[in-house]
Amino acid sequence: MAKYLWQRLKPFFYCFIVFQIISVCGKIFQTYQGFDYSPLSLLLMLGSLALTSVIAFMYMMIPFLLFLMFLPQKRLYGKGDKIFTLLSFFVFIYANLFGVVAEQIFWDEFQSAFNFIAVDYLVYTTEVVENIYQSYPVNWLLFGILVVTLAIMKFGYKYLFPAVEVPRIGRRLAGAVIYVLVLVGAYHGVDMSRLEWGKNYYNNEAGKQGTFSLFSAFLKNEIDYKTFYPVQDKAKNMEILRSKFGGKNVTFLEPEESIERKISSPKKENRANVIIVLMESLSAKYLDMTEPSPEGEQVKLTPNLNKLAKDSLYFSHVYATGTRSVRGIEALTLSVPPLPGMSIVRRDNNENLLSIGSIFADKGYDNKWIYGGFGYFDNMNYFFKNNHFQVVDRGKWDKGEVTFANAWGACDGDTYRKVIKEADKSYAEGKPFLSVILSISNHRPYTYPDENLPLKSGKHKRRGAVLYADYAIGQFIEEAKTKPWFDNTVFVFVADHTAGAAGKEEINLAGHHIPAILYAPKLIKPQRIDMPISQIDVLPTLLGILNFDYVSRFWGQNALAKDYESRYFVSNYQKVGYVKDGTDVILKPVRQFSYEGKEISPAAQEKLKSEAIAFYQEAENWKP
Repeated sequence: MAKYLWQRLKPFFYCFIVFQIISVCGKIFQTYQGFDYSPLSLLLMLGSLALTSVIAFMYMMIPFLLFLMFLPQKRLYGKGDKIFTLLSFFVFIYANLFGVVAEQIFWDEFQSAFNFIAVDYLVYTTEVVENIYQSYPVNWLLFGILVVTLAIMKFGYKYLFPAVEVPRIGRRLAGAVIYVLVLVGAYHGVDMSRLEWGKNYYNNEAGKQGTFSLFSAFLKNEIDYKTFYPVQDKAKNMEILRSKFGGKNVTFLEPEESIERKISSPKKENRANVIIVLMESLSAKYLDMTEPSPEGEQVKLTPNLNKLAKDSLYFSHVYATGTRSVRGIEALTLSVPPLPGMSIVRRDNNENLLSIGSIFADKGYDNKWIYGGFGYFDNMNYFFKNNHFQVVDRGKWDKGEVTFANAWGACDGDTYRKVIKEADKSYAEGKPFLSVILSISNHRPYTYPDENLPLKSGKHKRRGAVLYADYAIGQFIEEAKTKPWFDNTVFVFVADHTAGAAGKEEINLAGHHIPAILYAPKLIKPQRIDMPISQIDVLPTLLGILNFDYVSRFWGQNALAKDYESRYFVSNYQKVGYVKDGTDVILKPVRQFSYEGKEISPAAQEKLKSEAIAFYQEAENWKP
């Protein structure tokens, strides 16, 4: 039976292995400087790739295996056998070549094997497919895959029908049982989180076969923290957390097992308007970067943000919690550490949370979520609508308000013009307003209006998009200055995440470095703060500036408070990190942990780990 199966599956398997070699070579070529090329590291990477490839191949071949199982001996290599075998070979080759190309595109964007981002993208096909078509020569790629598939079929035809005897049905059934048992064992025994055998991030990711990684992400899109991650006694957690969240003007509420607390301000509340701009993929590095123009001049990418930073409360070392926009939304609205798996924005039962929306709504604000795309993507509209915001996504815009759009939505200039219109409406009604905006233009395919910029749309890709995003912010502020509500408005500019978070480390901290700028010339004294803070601290800091009294279950803290302790939270899919004083404790599935960065004593390591566990374990209780 084994000989029969091997002879029939051999052409499929050999092609599959060649495709995996091509795929991993392509990833190395794209990020060759990031890989560890020591013999042991390469061996571990290839070992992981071999294991996941064999498992993925066995799953892929189930339909063809079933056909072989019930193929009568007298029908061997008959017309039906040949048609089904050729059709199966064609689909197998084309699908796997398509997978290789898709993996390279995904790697180019995320420097990662397929993960739950890829799963999410399969759900939101309209935006994703349009984005891919606008970014890559898709039709030529599909045609090229077809040509290569036909060439492989022509070459491999003679190997598809080897001279081999068909075993009797009893032996075939016995072989099938063994095949199924192997797959069941692989399903339960081979977990993606346990396949990261080395310390280099790129090697670990390249060692994950694409199909195996995709289905693993599909099955494990949400992870229960207490089941898979390090835990400790709840009383210890509360002792740690209450010591950190207590202080002057803070009163803890019942029960004692909660961090819920009343925060009071000794100063009078200032119900200023607030406009929060989540800047798509705007890494901190862009604030110091230039790009040569076609004329050879060095063009500063962010002249407007640099000017704003000098006139604002500027936090130069903020660290994003994750690598996706929904993580930025979660951090800015809920002030919660990045829990493993999906963002709370995309989880069930995320309605009526204690959030920025509930606090401002209780104080009479007109809350609006303004987005130039269609906010059903990533469940954004549902989250905001059910947490005290009026949804003003592109579907609610008037005809003519979109002057330029790409796959993701209206350009940033259109979005800011809409923000000003909505602010005018709230002001005319005599209401203070809170507007939360997610920009779009600094996202692949990096197309934007010409606007006579020195870097043209599409030609300079990311850096051209950064220049346009900054230009649109400059235009936005200049227009806002003409409005009667400007002097009583706080503008918050903070990135949702960086343009790329991958690195050699398990969690690349530099890949989470973003800026945060709080601008209000009449309300906030300009100051630059270089101390590291977390993205989840932006909301409590804003509420502190406004002198709000409020009930809090937030995990972030006011970074301007005298007793503020610098630390921040980062995540990379299934790994979550807690960084303090240059040391990062990383919590992983199967209740593992590790340390990176500055070396500290065993006692200090234990203290840091306990703090990390306290935050993440208790933050799992995010539902009201």
